[in-house]
Amino acid sequence: MTLIFKPNETILFIGDSITDCDRHNPAYEPLGWGYVYHIHCLLRSVYPQLGLTIINKGVSGDRVTDLRSRWQSDVVDTPPDWLFIYVGINDVWRFFEGNPEEGVCLTDFSETYRQLIKAAQSITTAQIQLISPFLAESDPRDPFYSRLTQYQTVIDDIGFHFDVPVIHLQPAFDRALQMKPTNYWTSDRVHPTEEGHMLIALTILHACHFELSLH
Repeated sequence: MTLIFKPNETILFIGDSITDCDRHNPAYEPLGWGYVYHIHCLLRSVYPQLGLTIINKGVSGDRVTDLRSRWQSDVVDTPPDWLFIYVGINDVWRFFEGNPEEGVCLTDFSETYRQLIKAAQSITTAQIQLISPFLAESDPRDPFYSRLTQYQTVIDDIGFHFDVPVIHLQPAFDRALQMKPTNYWTSDRVHPTEEGHMLIALTILHACHFELSLH
């Protein structure tokens, strides 16, 4: 299948710390050191003729409600040809660590996420892809894992409702955990290591029909 991106298109990734990855640090700006940077390098290496522009709009700690406050400036005002939205883990994590009152309940998460999609579709011509968050946990009875699955289901529902693809990271990490332990892929079940970020990058690119073939 053919890569979904066309020449000279702009691809914007927006999300939380997993997207951010120190993008404001002079050593890593403007793309950070994580999956967005890996995607940038892979696309420029395998498809240099396309001249694609990658933009990182991740902000550490963000929930879907935080995205809403910067949606106009970071998405609508750009606007990109492709928009990848990767959010949800902090919305759930806050219920278990930090201030539980900062967690985003399932109803608010769904309503806010839908508002963002509506705005992007009505004001921009961006093609949207949703990235469903993961937890590097092999026990489905784990409270964090169990709660996150509800949010993953909501993202699937949103994708179906708005007819936009959903990229699922959980199956990739579930398979990965059968080969290497959690600390190989993440530092805390949430934040990926270098290997974890590369796994995210390859999972996203696979959904975009990326083929690693040098001719």
